[in-house]
Amino acid sequence: MRNQAGILSAAQEMFVEQGLAAPLDEIARRAGVGNATLYRHFPGRDALLAEVVEQIAVIAADAAEEAAVHDPFVALSHFVLTVARERLAALCCLSEELVRVRPELAQHKDRLMHSVQLLLTRAQQTGQVRTDVSLEEIIVAVAQLSRPMPGVSWSATNQFSPRLLQLYLDGLITSDPV
Repeated sequence: MRNQAGILSAAQEMFVEQGLAAPLDEIARRAGVGNATLYRHFPGRDALLAEVVEQIAVIAADAAEEAAVHDPFVALSHFVLTVARERLAALCCLSEELVRVRPELAQHKDRLMHSVQLLLTRAQQTGQVRTDVSLEEIIVAVAQLSRPMPGVSWSATNQFSPRLLQLYLDGLITSDPV
């Protein structure tokens, strides 16, 4: 179980950093296991990628559900910043393609989208967040503002991404609370 968790963690990092072409040999090396161990747990790239995407969808949905106990805007902000900090948005774009190949991932994606929609709706109903903002706009903004620009390292992105996301979140605030 520890090897599998290490492989998933290394795979998430590598897929985020290098995309789908990340070498499986390098994933195994980064996880501290041999290739045979990687293939014993995951028969190929698609199985590994599907497991990583499923894991991030669950983590993100859990974060949204846990945040829901807070003030609505604080909850939405907490979710957005958690997703960015964990680099989850960088892999979310892969979920559409994977859902076509692995339909069982759809329920995880649906849970995530439902949870985030509830956060947004609550913040809008209390008058804290503009009503013209959609779930899709939140997801796209988080994905775009938490990924490195071409030629920019992850460490540099980690330094400025929270500030950019906070500026975005501040722009969602309505001036007329209900």
